[in-house]
Amino acid sequence: MGQSKQWSRLDNAAKIFPPTSSKRGTKVFRFVCELTGPVDGAVLQHALDKTVEVFPLYRSILKKGLFWYYFEESSLQPEVLEESLPVCAPIYDPDRPGLLFRVSYYGKRINLEVFHALADGTGALHFMRTMVFVYLAEMYGILGRLPDDDIAPDQKGLDAFHKYYDKRENTLKAKRYRPFRIRGERLPDNRIGIIEGFLSVRAVLKKAHEHHATLSEFLVSVLICSIYDGMTVRERARPVVITVPVDLRRFFPAQTVRNFFGLIQVTHNFCQDGQEFEQVLAHVRKSFEQQLTKEYLSGIISRYSAMENNPWIKAIPLVIKIPILRLAGFCQDRGDTAAFSNVGRIAMPAEAAGTIRLFDVFLSAKRPQLCLCSFGDTLSVSVSSPLVDTGFQRRFFRSLTDLGFSVQMVSNLEQIRRGEEFHAPMRPLWN
Repeated sequence: MGQSKQWSRLDNAAKIFPPTSSKRGTKVFRFVCELTGPVDGAVLQHALDKTVEVFPLYRSILKKGLFWYYFEESSLQPEVLEESLPVCAPIYDPDRPGLLFRVSYYGKRINLEVFHALADGTGALHFMRTMVFVYLAEMYGILGRLPDDDIAPDQKGLDAFHKYYDKRENTLKAKRYRPFRIRGERLPDNRIGIIEGFLSVRAVLKKAHEHHATLSEFLVSVLICSIYDGMTVRERARPVVITVPVDLRRFFPAQTVRNFFGLIQVTHNFCQDGQEFEQVLAHVRKSFEQQLTKEYLSGIISRYSAMENNPWIKAIPLVIKIPILRLAGFCQDRGDTAAFSNVGRIAMPAEAAGTIRLFDVFLSAKRPQLCLCSFGDTLSVSVSSPLVDTGFQRRFFRSLTDLGFSVQMVSNLEQIRRGEEFHAPMRPLWN
């Protein structure tokens, strides 16, 4: 008689991703690490094999249960491939269950793409940093270890939503508006256009501090003003709504590598809240201050978890839950103008840092998504969009150069026009 396979529940945030993933919205995000030298595929495969051993959840496949989706352990071996697929191509296929991530490389770049049900950005970054460090250790004989590689297995796999759910906490659902939407012709074959901009962290922080703002508050304000510049007079009556994922580990101690994030929203109505940059920034700063509190975010955890813990909803078969979850995902997609995600500073041991040029991150997108992270003094800002028109991206990066920042940009748009499949560094755009 065969040994039964281990299984585990999806965390609260992960439940929405399997039924709402599609060719248009794959729910896949990518981390990139660009090295100073070319990537050796065989050594990277060895590093991946070692990394999966300490992240056993990454060997899971996703299956449908009677009431919810669940992870089931598998014996599948991840394989490193030279990049050959479009950015953030589908990973999850309900008809052919497979691993929920892929590792590829091209030139000096290592790519990790993850289906969002498996992990959020912070969780996947643990895996990426570990794999890159193991690779560099083998390639260059680097000694030492990552400062946070001693996390216990039970902590890595923890469902932190379950740990911090308190049904007594409650946060009123934010008032919903009919937001301004950026529309236009879509790129062919559900491709995602990526434009990456690289700036000095010190320069952006200095400018943000001059405005008494954090880096996120400052760039969200630039983003909102860039969107405003492209709106018609009639459209300016609608608010610009920016969704901002928040890493809940900053407020609730958890070392999980699964999903543990909440969403806040910044809403700015130019007719009511002002049109000048300083007015926008003051409004954004106030929104961040009001929502980035432990009490507010605890209420969000409880609101997210209330449905999952409702015994009546638990008893509804998955086949009935799926259309409900799809409707919820549809409403969520239409509830904002754009999304802004700051993964933060990525740290690597000093022994390895000299062989790394930069890190970058971007997501599949049904509407414009702006992601950023930093490594050393390089701030990587990526805008992903399914639309042909790049007016919004131009205005955003022009705003940064008008503020005095030097921005180096690359994109996959020319590759899409030429019908090429993969994404790789290209010549600078627009400057």
